[in-house]
Amino acid sequence: MSPFTIAKLALMLIAAILLGWGIRADDAALRWAGIAFLFIALILRFIKKPRPFQ
Repeated sequence: MSPFTIAKLALMLIAAILLGWGIRADDAALRWAGIAFLFIALILRFIKKPRPFQ
């Protein structure tokens, strides 16, 4: 697995934790933070993988 893929998965995991915690605690700030991390992970899906220099 590439470091880029690991970063995307980590962002999605952080988003899920923050979103779930925000819903459970009824805290709008945590929910919005989770949504922001999810949005960043979504944007990273459309960025092409960096190519190694040859």
